[in-house]
Amino acid sequence: MTEFADGPAPEASPRLAAALAGARARRERRTRRLRPVVWGIVAAVALQSVFADPTPGTHGEHLAVTLLLAGCLLPLAAVASGLWGMARPAACILFCLLVSGFAFALGVVQPHSTPVLPSSVAVLIAFLVLSRRRAVAIGCAVLGGLVLTELVGAHDGVVDLLGQLLFCLVLAMMAISMRQAGESEERAALLLAQLEDAREAEAEAAALAERTRIAQDLHDVLAQTLSGLSVQMQAARRMARRDNAGEELRDLLDRAGTLVKEGLGDARRAVGALRGQQTPSLDRLPELVERYRMDLELDVTLSVTGATRPLPADADLALYRGAQEALTNAARYARGAHTTVTLHYDAGSTVLTVEDRRTDRAPTAPPPIEGSGLGLRGMRERFEAVGGTASAGPDEAGWTVRMEVPV
Repeated sequence: MTEFADGPAPEASPRLAAALAGARARRERRTRRLRPVVWGIVAAVALQSVFADPTPGTHGEHLAVTLLLAGCLLPLAAVASGLWGMARPAACILFCLLVSGFAFALGVVQPHSTPVLPSSVAVLIAFLVLSRRRAVAIGCAVLGGLVLTELVGAHDGVVDLLGQLLFCLVLAMMAISMRQAGESEERAALLLAQLEDAREAEAEAAALAERTRIAQDLHDVLAQTLSGLSVQMQAARRMARRDNAGEELRDLLDRAGTLVKEGLGDARRAVGALRGQQTPSLDRLPELVERYRMDLELDVTLSVTGATRPLPADADLALYRGAQEALTNAARYARGAHTTVTLHYDAGSTVLTVEDRRTDRAPTAPPPIEGSGLGLRGMRERFEAVGGTASAGPDEAGWTVRMEVPV
């Protein structure tokens, strides 16, 4: 037996769907507890019919008792065992009519039997499953059938009839209470899930508004400053060419202009990410490596090993930004070295390494701009936020940056 609320279930978010499924599962468990009661009624009707007169048999009125008893008890046993589902109203109505009809006919053939027991089950299930209008119609039909069997002399007086009618009414009220309790519990679970969804949406809206404000500040300060610096760098490059400045100075200005252009692009992408736009991912790692190789003349190669797989957005972005920071440091501090970027998809993690290997031991020229160390610190913090790790340091052949995130 299964209870169903009137009307179709509304479309729900995953949280709402889980709350609805949980409420229905609890109602289903409560309903399954009624199955032993139905089995008890089956046993009681069968036992009473065996000792009533006429008894079940294979000839004459005894055969009629056997057939009517089977027609009454088989649907009850099917429902008690879960073989007869009540998901469709038509199946429930058919069950109620079959059980009540055979019970009343059995009461007529066996005057001292109690047709109220099978009929009460029909009333109980009707008010648990069907709409209120259909359940009332089934209940009225059952009450009418009990009155009709009294008129043909199947009851032991008016008092017995009134007791049976009252028993059916009590079961109907119990079914209504059970159904209302289940529906109230379901509505409470849905309201709680909706409240949590609303709070989550409110928090996301507040976070988006804050990110939008930060993005606007970045755009107004950083992006505009870099744009002005780019214009000044272009002017400086033109002046250097005009005044026939040295090749070293012009190369330095060209690299500085490229770095400014890269910084301006990164600033715009950061502003877009804060505004909720698409963020870069490992799919663009070959493009990033190629850009550093062409624009910054970095000797860099990319290697990807293992079966590629999608990663969570935060972990994906952390690996991309980590590779970007490591390549920027290689271009700043390890010019003349060979840089290898290796992306390895392991069984339990994804590892990205950036290795700088120098073939000669000649001292390198100091970088034009000293770093603050905040880039590596920010990289570690970013990976800690996604449950990963990041480390950077020298080794026997150069410098290695290793970043790892769990699957």
